[in-house]
Amino acid sequence: MGHRAGSTRVLMAVLLLSELSCAGVGHRAPRPLASTGAAAPSRPNLVVVLSDDQRWDALGAAGNPAVITPVMDRMAREGVYFRQATVSVSQCHPVRASLLTGLLSYRHGVYSTKYQEPGVAETLCRRPTVASLLRDAGYHTVVVGKWHVPPPPWKCGFDEVRTWLPEGGADYRDPQLVHGISDQHESVAGFTQEIFTDSAVDFLRGKTAQEGPFLLWVGFTAPHYPYEPNPARIESLYAGRREEELLPPGFPRDVRANDWRHYDEAVSHLDEQLGRLLTALRETGLAGRTVVVLLGDNGYMMGERGIGGPDSGANGKQVPYESSLRVPFVLSGPGLPKALVSDLPVSSLDLPPTLLSLAGLPVPDSWPGRDLVAALAGKLAIREAFSEWSDEKSESFGRLAFRAVRTPTHKLIVWKDPARGDELYDLASDPAETRNLIADPAAQEVLRDLRSRLAAWMRRNGDPALSWPARP
Repeated sequence: MGHRAGSTRVLMAVLLLSELSCAGVGHRAPRPLASTGAAAPSRPNLVVVLSDDQRWDALGAAGNPAVITPVMDRMAREGVYFRQATVSVSQCHPVRASLLTGLLSYRHGVYSTKYQEPGVAETLCRRPTVASLLRDAGYHTVVVGKWHVPPPPWKCGFDEVRTWLPEGGADYRDPQLVHGISDQHESVAGFTQEIFTDSAVDFLRGKTAQEGPFLLWVGFTAPHYPYEPNPARIESLYAGRREEELLPPGFPRDVRANDWRHYDEAVSHLDEQLGRLLTALRETGLAGRTVVVLLGDNGYMMGERGIGGPDSGANGKQVPYESSLRVPFVLSGPGLPKALVSDLPVSSLDLPPTLLSLAGLPVPDSWPGRDLVAALAGKLAIREAFSEWSDEKSESFGRLAFRAVRTPTHKLIVWKDPARGDELYDLASDPAETRNLIADPAAQEVLRDLRSRLAAWMRRNGDPALSWPARP
């Protein structure tokens, strides 16, 4: 699979994308080496870039030669690439609330796009958020792009609201967006990802960014459905390639897959826009004092297990399998290791405390996530990550309620509905999760260990799922 060696057109397109992004080309896997990063500023600037529905393997650095992502690949090569990263809840609405509040969905009340606790738009950001804690410590807090959280950003700690999208999705060209502290949508000409980047770059080139420190929160909508249209220069990257050439390694060949061509185009367009952000940081002299985060808000099944296939719209996640839970996660900047590929089983829930740690701030006791700065320094052990689906009430999602614990080698899934049967997978030997080992005598020691870890996590966080029927 992958690029044809003789495809001059594709090679030239890659080089063009490289020049636009100023970030190089290629899909070489990051070297599993670490070197000490430059000393961190006492209060570095923080740029958080969220992609939307980007699977873990929609990234060249993940070993996928079909997708063209030179900027993300370079970030992964030069920064810290967490190739085992997962999200705490696999849907954009609840996970974004968790990224802001540092809390699990059953703690903050945003369970899914279909169900939230009554009044959550008023209550969600009355508690501390990443943005409010940084703002109170002297950071200028800025938001651009997709928001998709019940309260507006100015109620959640953001000083400056630029071009943004209150909802979960928008057209890829000439979208309806909002400017500033307002709820009035207006049509904006251009490609959506470029409009968001223009707004973010405009901030980075301004006086406020130079004065620092700042938090810049940038939410892209790519590669969320509908995946297109994308600029002609991006389309040309995939022109002439057969559909079977676009499947990532390991993706099952016997399923009716979703639209990989336009999905990959959307990822490449996002990659190009990330390059523009990084270029602006370099050209303004901010790169040396800015930490950049790239995180996918959730994965997307793209037809695996019959989920997220053609005509599924945005309903291709919410499940506890790798292509739904696992996402790209890269940290890069001063004070962090360089050229490190980490197999720590980290979670999106770890980002809020890590951002506060980078800024030298204490983390609220109620936040269950881990400080990745301490973990990378060897001061904190991270052995597993946990995921949930807590929407038990909506008709479309209630049947999916689950809890899961994942290590780099194994995953245990416990469903609320006992008729589904719990699931145990050996991810090292069976990354596609095709063989359920829950009844395998040889796997019982691993099963007991994972059950114990999951139960301890649930007790520690007051999980209401402790009331689920006891498992044998």
